[in-house]
Amino acid sequence: MAMRWFGWLIGSVLASALGFGMVEGDTAPLHDPMRPVMEIGRDYVVLQYFTRTPTETRVQLREGNLPMTAWRPPDKRVDVWANARVVRIAGKRTYHRVRITGLKPGTRYYYRIYDPDYGPTVEERRWGATPPWRREYAFATLAPPGYKTIIRVPVKVLLMPNVVNVASAYKDPNNPAPPPPRMTAEQLQRIKEEYAVAARYFWVNSGMRFWVDFQIFVDDRWQRWGEEPPQASGFYKGLPLCRSYAGVEFAPPGGGAFTIVDTRNITRVTTEPVYEEVPYAGQIEQAFPRYWDAQARQWRFYNSGGGTLGIDGFPEGIPARSQFLGGGDTAWLVAHEFHHQMESMGAFSLANREDERIVFNHPEPRYRRKNPDGSVAMNPWNTAGKHGEHWNVMAYWDRQVSPAQWLRLYFGEAIVVRDADGDGFPDDDPRLPLDEKRFGSDPTRAQTDGQMNDLRKAMLSTWAPAPLQNTFVKPAWQSRIPNPRLTDQDNDGLPDTVDPYPLYPWQPFVWYARATVDGDASEWQYIPPAGELAQDDLRLIFKHCHDGDYYYALFEITGDWDRLYAGFDGEGLGVFASEAVIWLEALNRGTVELRPVGRDAPGLQWEATRRRDRTTVIELSIPNGGESRWFWMGGGRPIGVYADLYTAQGTGYSTYEPYDVFYCIMQEPTGVLPPPANAPTELTRERATLVFTPERAERLQIRAGWQVRNGAWAYNEHEEAHIRLTGLNAVEFDLWVELEAEHDGVLAAFLPTTPPEAMNAGRDYVMFVGGYLNTRTRFRVFGSETGDSAQMMTPGRHTLQFSRRNGWLWGLCDGKLILYARDPNPTQPIGTLAVIGGYNGKQRVYEIRVRL
Repeated sequence: MAMRWFGWLIGSVLASALGFGMVEGDTAPLHDPMRPVMEIGRDYVVLQYFTRTPTETRVQLREGNLPMTAWRPPDKRVDVWANARVVRIAGKRTYHRVRITGLKPGTRYYYRIYDPDYGPTVEERRWGATPPWRREYAFATLAPPGYKTIIRVPVKVLLMPNVVNVASAYKDPNNPAPPPPRMTAEQLQRIKEEYAVAARYFWVNSGMRFWVDFQIFVDDRWQRWGEEPPQASGFYKGLPLCRSYAGVEFAPPGGGAFTIVDTRNITRVTTEPVYEEVPYAGQIEQAFPRYWDAQARQWRFYNSGGGTLGIDGFPEGIPARSQFLGGGDTAWLVAHEFHHQMESMGAFSLANREDERIVFNHPEPRYRRKNPDGSVAMNPWNTAGKHGEHWNVMAYWDRQVSPAQWLRLYFGEAIVVRDADGDGFPDDDPRLPLDEKRFGSDPTRAQTDGQMNDLRKAMLSTWAPAPLQNTFVKPAWQSRIPNPRLTDQDNDGLPDTVDPYPLYPWQPFVWYARATVDGDASEWQYIPPAGELAQDDLRLIFKHCHDGDYYYALFEITGDWDRLYAGFDGEGLGVFASEAVIWLEALNRGTVELRPVGRDAPGLQWEATRRRDRTTVIELSIPNGGESRWFWMGGGRPIGVYADLYTAQGTGYSTYEPYDVFYCIMQEPTGVLPPPANAPTELTRERATLVFTPERAERLQIRAGWQVRNGAWAYNEHEEAHIRLTGLNAVEFDLWVELEAEHDGVLAAFLPTTPPEAMNAGRDYVMFVGGYLNTRTRFRVFGSETGDSAQMMTPGRHTLQFSRRNGWLWGLCDGKLILYARDPNPTQPIGTLAVIGGYNGKQRVYEIRVRL
């Protein structure tokens, strides 16, 4: 039997972004024209397929909820296709499209395609292929008026809440640990609620087409984790071994072993198929082993990631299975690991195509890379979209599954539920994870608020509970549950129907402003917040802005916080879709320490301070271009942000919905911003490394056309002619010139790799004052003009200074700052400095000073 391992080890590490996909009830046919089941109605279906050779169109069809591949003991096996209906279309063809009518509403059908030249693979035979028929697939028809067809997948869950590592209690053989307390009814109910959270999450994000019905069984016996030590006595003596114990204290990724649960006798341990009249397609085993922490003198739960085996073994009676322990975030482990089961179910229900799948929830973009040893590594199917981490991954991708695809799932059963108004939101059915009664919407009106479909309203939220953390320290619900009777959830003046973020009151913009990264929040006074958190005793305010050279962010945090985790998506494509995502972690351990997580953040600057009111202020900046992971020009670039705050006890809070990314648009530059701090002063003779005059011109290369007249180098022609200082290797410099010109006072710096014949006013670094016939003063940096000044050339002598320091370019005229711009390549050394004459500017140069 082929097995698929899906594992995830939990570590320390939407609205508009998630979208709705196709959200609808059963009032109109479902169209999916690019896929094998291209249309589903109440009493018909349209299929399309291709055969390699011309053949008659034939489809075998049978009604039911039990796949032919469902395992049965030999004495219970029957040929389910013996009396099946066959639909034929005369004539031979290779492209087949067949409309099958006369079907029952709200009913599942299994079908097989006739293909006499088809040779099935071994895997296809296991899933029902018997020549000349291809393997078995399924679809369900739409429900009668006033109802909705959904897919219910029952999943058997075995909880083992009272498991103890006996050996840990005897680390001191003469003084064994006191027996642990039994898991309380309240704790067990909390665990059951975590499963309900996961079921509701799947339900809502599938557009209420997919109901994961977790059926929980509890084996509350005291059980043993590990070997029994010889000295065990009393309570610790003779405890049965827990079925999840895999022979070692921890067996990654889920911590334990897999078995098959027999729901008629949950204490029976087996790895053999268990006959069930209606087979469970999925199973979860969760043990809660505890060990004695001698130093802390308390019992602790083992934490774990999760392991999952796919549904590959279903024809042999083996369900999809997940296994994990109980010391982590149960809701997350249930959702993440069972989603792997869903992925496997999708693989065997849909076609083998990138657009026919429930997407693998470990995000990674498409790539194909040749390794140094000549081998090729590739990921041909993209799993990284415009989403955040963890909960946000599955919410995004499950919303890309079409309603018709959900109704094509091969496992579980198709059932109909009441939906009187046809809005796709079931009315009042306590079996389901959520219905209109509990949501508070009107089951007789498709739009309770008069504007938005009720199901769409519910799907404004991802229904994710909280950032990842231990179940027993988890705070109150974190997602923002919409009010179905309000037209403006966040009260920002934009109706939910047009608001890009209906649940967030903050405007999704990165404002155009400049900040000084010094830990002082006073200059941010008039910048609107882009996120706020206020829960329990914690407060967080987040703001951001940009000045074209840097992106700036501010966090103000009040309360006893321990760790801030924040992500910044500089491409706006999703946090796994590019290398432009920067994750940061700030630790509040006496002093504040901020560091990148997962990958470096070249050019990152930050500063943190504390105010008297216990508020921590963290300021940071990310540069534009150069060695930075980010680059942009002007405005319009989407920047995604999210931030989670944790206490020392591990309780986590989310600024937005858990792991949702708030995408904000950079505002366009307007006006002149105050200059950055630390602008250079005018270079004096005393501070200069080199001073040149017409009388002292050693080391200078003076091009043809320059003439010495009346104590100055003079040039009156149109063509460029340079005065150059070459042979340099300087990262920072000041180039100061005393000159006269009618227009075009031009200073330049060239890289060592630029050939002399290629040096001109369009290459590398150029500062020009009064260019374009005395109408523009700017920098020209690698061909792009930046900065702007009203300063022009006027009669008489002036001083111009071009400086490069600390990642910035500076321009001074007569000792005053007139230009500044961020250096896009600040570590690249300079090989040549130059004064450029020409353009009929009638330049006269009296003195040149250089500091290196």
